[in-house]
Amino acid sequence: MVAKVKVKKKAPAVKTRRGRTTTTRLSSKNQVTLPVEIIRKAGFRVGQTINCRVTEDGKIELSPPENPIMSLFGAGNGIFDDLDWEAERADAWGE
Repeated sequence: MVAKVKVKKKAPAVKTRRGRTTTTRLSSKNQVTLPVEIIRKAGFRVGQTINCRVTEDGKIELSPPENPIMSLFGAGNGIFDDLDWEAERADAWGE
């Protein structure tokens, strides 16, 4: 008797729509489903928080939230520029 071996099929390649406008509708619950192509190009992931903003010309802008830690990067830049390190060391070590 010959053992049967199941061969896994490869996942189909991601196809993008060419020459088409991607549109969506607003549901009765004020929900919008974004087309997959848009989600992939924007780099959004399932369960990710997304910031929404309306621009002055009425366009809706979706963006990932900024990392609060990264917003502090460089916040203390220049604080110690006028500090005399030699005097601080002398005071600390009693020299």
